[in-house]
Amino acid sequence: MERLFDTLHAHLINVLENLKQAEVLPQEADLSNVALEQPKDETHGDLATNAALVLAKQAKTNPRALAEQILPKLLEHKAIKSGDVAGPGFINLRITGDAWLSEAQLVLADSEAYTKTDVGHGQKVMVEFVSINPTGPIHIGHGRNAVLGDTLCRLLEKTGYNVYREYLVNDAGNQILTLVLSVHARYLELFGEKLELPEDGYVGEYIIEIAQALKDKDGNKWLTVICPDELLSELREFCVNACMDLTKGDLDELGIWFDRYHSEWEMHQQGDPLAKAVKALREKEYVYEGKLEAPKGKDIKDYQPVDLTLFKATEYGAEQDKPIYNRRGNATYFGQDIAYHQHKLDRGFERLITVIGADQQGNFTPLKWALEALTGYKDVLHPFYYAHVKTLRDGQPVKLSKRAGNIIALSDVVREVGGDVYRFHMLTRKGDTPLTFDLAKAVEKSMDNPVFYVQYAYARMAAVFRQQEEMGIPSVDASQADTSVLNSQQAINVLRHIILYPQMLEKASVAVEPHRIAFYAMDFAAAFHSWYNAEKFLDAENLPATYARLLVVQAAQLVLKDVLAVMHVTAPEKM
Repeated sequence: MERLFDTLHAHLINVLENLKQAEVLPQEADLSNVALEQPKDETHGDLATNAALVLAKQAKTNPRALAEQILPKLLEHKAIKSGDVAGPGFINLRITGDAWLSEAQLVLADSEAYTKTDVGHGQKVMVEFVSINPTGPIHIGHGRNAVLGDTLCRLLEKTGYNVYREYLVNDAGNQILTLVLSVHARYLELFGEKLELPEDGYVGEYIIEIAQALKDKDGNKWLTVICPDELLSELREFCVNACMDLTKGDLDELGIWFDRYHSEWEMHQQGDPLAKAVKALREKEYVYEGKLEAPKGKDIKDYQPVDLTLFKATEYGAEQDKPIYNRRGNATYFGQDIAYHQHKLDRGFERLITVIGADQQGNFTPLKWALEALTGYKDVLHPFYYAHVKTLRDGQPVKLSKRAGNIIALSDVVREVGGDVYRFHMLTRKGDTPLTFDLAKAVEKSMDNPVFYVQYAYARMAAVFRQQEEMGIPSVDASQADTSVLNSQQAINVLRHIILYPQMLEKASVAVEPHRIAFYAMDFAAAFHSWYNAEKFLDAENLPATYARLLVVQAAQLVLKDVLAVMHVTAPEKM
């Protein structure tokens, strides 16, 4: 499919290659930083290129002089109506009405092909997200992780990656023993015994519900069992599954699913991926046995260095090497992370993306180094950090959930505001930027509410075609369309958003920044609302003008519906 932007970008590169042949540019001139994009000021044109600015030094001339040589060649393309050189050497271009109309028709002919790209070239990508400990309901902050991860998966799939979604069930640590003992304590309480929760035990009504389910299933079978190891062995699966059922239910309400819920405990029963990774790192001389001194700047009383298996983190700039096993011979958290990611590599994934809290950056940086040492590739692991969510109602902090314990349960929030509202708002800030979510404002039906603003734009588009039918205006005939009406700035802004949509998707997926989709949606909605308020779309006395506008509205509706689908937000026909 020959999209207008792709055609014009190829024309730009061809012009620059020809200038190499004409010795205006040196043969070795690097064109990789040449961009074709939307001007910051919409009055400057429909598209702009920085070609003269990035190539002037290589051409040993000033940018404006080089731009004056590039522009006439660009104007030879039939889709370019006019252009000018601005500022220090930017080249601004304006598109013909016929080219705009042809692009709208291209969207209508096959919107799925138009909005899909192949920048990923089928690369196998594992996206691990959510992955909270299976010890209770999911909270609102983890919900942001879920939305970012799911939207990222949809974005990557849209742009040609082979995506696999995985949830790591952290069921191999001490927190599972605490969960089991907490449930058992509540189970004993149901039989009239005094409640004695373990230290740092889990609270909340959900623990009582799990205990009741255990009693209903097994009766008094566990009344006399007091050995923690026996309880862990016998009740681990039941308690973990009960908590995971809570999490899966919450995620279902947001339309989020996984290819696999990967049990860390089962992984260790089936083999030892850490031993394999350590062996490979040792052979590459990134692992050795040595003594680890006390951390710099910390006075640890009676610290005695012992021989440990260490990863050479200092070769990557760290102050100290990182222990893979602790003094008791058990894997450290760093070692456990290496084991799991070695397991991912063993399954053939070429790129590993993990959506993880920003507070974990200190742990994931050494892991990136370890995977680089293992594979020889610098960016095989891409941690996608996200920041916390502050929840308010009319500006006041929201109270904690009684059922979930000391957290604000995701399920409570989604049931109050709806999945569309929650998902969209979680994407209105860059992932690593803290987000404030006001429950009351999130459901306001006003133009200040971003999800309402965008969905209302779609509903307005749908309303145009209902009005067309009510007015008895015949079906659109593209051959009669008058392209001159597409010269208004408001119409051009809508058309520009349409042609730049595939490029936005590519940039967002390469940068691993799903928030760009929400930003684009809000900008696109603003462009359409501005056009809708500025012009009369339907005029039974002037069908050529009406047909031209309707073709653009049809294309805009298809693109906006696709944008919302990537975010898994509904596109309402009426509001």
